[in-house]
Amino acid sequence: MKNKVLGVLAIVIALSASAFTTKKANSNFYIYTGSTSQADIQNISNYQSSTLAPCSGSSDVCGVTMTTSRPAGQTPVASEFNAEKANLWSSQQGHAAADGNIEMKN
Repeated sequence: MKNKVLGVLAIVIALSASAFTTKKANSNFYIYTGSTSQADIQNISNYQSSTLAPCSGSSDVCGVTMTTSRPAGQTPVASEFNAEKANLWSSQQGHAAADGNIEMKN
């Protein structure tokens, strides 16, 4: 009887441990984490893949949606980002998204 209880307890512990290990979700929304300067807005290092919902507002760049989905916390694919850099800065200057891929906040 004691061995059965220990066996069941081991299974419960193993299942509990696996329930708390999560994979980083992939996303093609890259949230912006820098300042409002042109250098920061056009710097790929200031964008990280995020599973957070896109922002709302119209003053500042909040993030951008790219074609390629990457694990949370990673930067966008450089070629895709480079194609969008000018639009990101235009969005910040005009306080409105320059295209449908860009999300604004505030």
